Amino acid sequence: MLGLLLDLDWNEWFAALLFGVALDIDHLFAAPGYIGRNGFGAILAPTWDDGSGAVWRSFLHYPVGVFVVMPLAIGWRLMLPLVFWASHLSIDYLQSATLAHSALVESAFLLLVCSGIFALGYYRWRVAYGHNGLVAYVVHIKVMLRSYIVGSRDTIRGTAGRI
Repeated sequence: MLGLLLDLDWNEWFAALLFGVALDIDHLFAAPGYIGRNGFGAILAPTWDDGSGAVWRSFLHYPVGVFVVMPLAIGWRLMLPLVFWASHLSIDYLQSATLAHSALVESAFLLLVCSGIFALGYYRWRVAYGHNGLVAYVVHIKVMLRSYIVGSRDTIRGTAGRI
């Protein structure tokens, strides 16, 4: 939602997703050991702290990660990595602070973010096209998704036909 509010271009989206989302790739490396010790069902537990002392987060999930992110942000002359990394850490902190109520808090946060994305899209659509009404906006989304899917399917068919 932050990326939509900032109206990022493609290059900025890359930096935002790299430092805001792809940062969690380290969990995939720790998951096999965790599953081996605790079983597959333990992934759904409110916390991954199984008392083994095994690290399942890299140092980028802690404030010391600023020593990696800040030089990259300065080198790229772009503060977006720092902004999205800090927002990722804030969300991780919120999750850790509310582990007892994790499912409820995460569900509320997801609902809030989805509502914000929908509201921002509706506002932009209303300004761009001058229309009002949620039904018309939902129809617009349906048409856009359909044209995107059909266009992607035609592109795949065209590429497959040349092979």
